[in-house]
Amino acid sequence: MIAGSMTPTHAAEQYPDAVELLRMSRQTESAQEWQLKGELRLGSVHTPIRLTMSKGQVTYAFLDNGDSITLKLGEKGSTLEEKRGGKQGKVGPARFDDQVRGTDIRYEDLALRFLYWKDAKVIDDELSGGVRCWKVEARPPGKNESQYSRVLLWIGKESGALMRAESYDANNKWARRFEVRDVMKRNGFWLLKKMRIESADGVKKDDPQPTYLTIDEVEKGPQG
Repeated sequence: MIAGSMTPTHAAEQYPDAVELLRMSRQTESAQEWQLKGELRLGSVHTPIRLTMSKGQVTYAFLDNGDSITLKLGEKGSTLEEKRGGKQGKVGPARFDDQVRGTDIRYEDLALRFLYWKDAKVIDDELSGGVRCWKVEARPPGKNESQYSRVLLWIGKESGALMRAESYDANNKWARRFEVRDVMKRNGFWLLKKMRIESADGVKKDDPQPTYLTIDEVEKGPQG
């Protein structure tokens, strides 16, 4: 969801293979080489983070306490590791529905496992954030493989970047949504500036609020 060419296109095109689109999106995520600084915000709670992308890994480092979550994107699957209180270990399926730092984000969302699902099809051609995207529907390989019954993905035609994702629960009700709301250009590359994350029930049911991931500073990156 980070970098690439964001030039919209409008010409009618034949629908491509969805599994290949997901593979290209994984490659786009894996190819990033950036170090960014920003924050997670939920209401009045601001958590400073450093986002580092290098050699197929994405690390979310929480600057307030030294904890971190690292996503490793492999050829056939992804793994998620967490360092908490000085101890590091893998995040297994039993924790996939847990909230990340009390926000709308779940561990399964960070794992990006839906980019590996083979039961996928392109269902539309839409704009998301001003970017022309392929809209893909992906389903998990089995009922016990995910808390979600399906995920809708908006993948940029030019960039391969994941611009938006909507997840649905076992009853096919909308559960969570990620959407790129703003981008910025640095060294000839387009980068995420703001992403909105929201849950159907909200973190606080009496006062639902979305979570925002914002990037304020580019510390390291390729030269354009």
